[in-house]
Amino acid sequence: MLAISRSLCQKNFQRRTTHFVTCSVRDRHHIWSYKRFLVQDKVDCGKIQYLKLQKCDFRTTQNLHVPPLVAMLLRPILRIGAVLMGRGMKRWWTRKSEKEKEEYKQWFRERRNIFLGCFGLYGLILAIYYVTHLETDPLTQRSRFIIFNQEQEKKLGKMVLEAHLEAHKLDLVPHSHPAYKRLIRVIERIFTSNKDLKSMRDTQWTLTVINTPLTNSYILPGGNIFVSLDILRIIENDDQLGIVLAHEMAHSLLLHSLEALSDRLLWDFLIAIPILLVWAIFPDLAAAIIHMIGERIVNIIYNLPFSRVLENEADEVGLKLAAKACIDIREAVVFWATMRTLTEMHTLPPELPWISTHPAHGDREKRLNEAMTKALELRKDSGCSTLPAADPRDKFYKRSAKEQEIYFKQRGII
Repeated sequence: MLAISRSLCQKNFQRRTTHFVTCSVRDRHHIWSYKRFLVQDKVDCGKIQYLKLQKCDFRTTQNLHVPPLVAMLLRPILRIGAVLMGRGMKRWWTRKSEKEKEEYKQWFRERRNIFLGCFGLYGLILAIYYVTHLETDPLTQRSRFIIFNQEQEKKLGKMVLEAHLEAHKLDLVPHSHPAYKRLIRVIERIFTSNKDLKSMRDTQWTLTVINTPLTNSYILPGGNIFVSLDILRIIENDDQLGIVLAHEMAHSLLLHSLEALSDRLLWDFLIAIPILLVWAIFPDLAAAIIHMIGERIVNIIYNLPFSRVLENEADEVGLKLAAKACIDIREAVVFWATMRTLTEMHTLPPELPWISTHPAHGDREKRLNEAMTKALELRKDSGCSTLPAADPRDKFYKRSAKEQEIYFKQRGII
């Protein structure tokens, strides 16, 4: 995810292509707006397309979209509210006499089918809401659950962007910095080569570069890319840079941030009742322990694997975006092999994939290697020039461990 500077832009940034870049007057980050009247929406049947248009879903009622701010506020409210209500019920019960408790138990037994029916109805409502808000991703054809519309995504993106710019206001890199210009050039290349995608044209891409010691890049909702200067030390060339940026742009095109937030809110509704029951039945200390263990189990079993699935998906789609941009996509394998090697050399933090939001570097290296044949075919079909015969993967793998260490030292990585 990428970060940039915030001063006033002085002039428009234009290229030889039909892609136009403008600067935000308020912030020092570029915004790409494509002139739609210059683009024909018709698909050239003579070109091989790896993306399919999404089929229209037939619906009798309009989707009930939730404002993103409401969704973010609902998450802690649901959890805290379940805890407080559970503790309140427990205290209310402890104040009752034995006779009153028996009367309430008898009253409950007589109406237990009603209570079970209410729980069933609650689950049914959530299931119906989930099914009616499934949509097919036009890039991957995967069904996904999203409760926000595009307009809400833009509002969420603007809000989150402002927060991140404020948090990094002392680290923002000016647009005159060479790294900033380099990133702009590569992003523009990916954008121009994939402008046949409506989602690519409709997104207002912004770039923010920050000077922090974090080896990281990320993207916020709405196409707001953040990049730290530190990650550029590891990236060897513009091809590897294109792989990293295409991965982040793929996250935005696939609406991964919206899907993740939608998924987490649904889980909060699902576990609200179990949390309430735990705090109502068990003593506070035991309830806190059970609650914490339950959260960790759900995180390890579901949340983290789901996040890793999204990362792998962004890798695959990003590889295709880079292939259409005529990038040497073989460098994708070299980049993740480099990350794996640096981790093994203890230059980067150790990996614990099963408790991580991202797949292991070695796993990403392997998956991209397996997808390389089809991606190279796509690159060829996109009219790109022939790649050099020398494969950068072979060059990397032929180095011994000692030679890798010397090479990384020469590059200033270690």
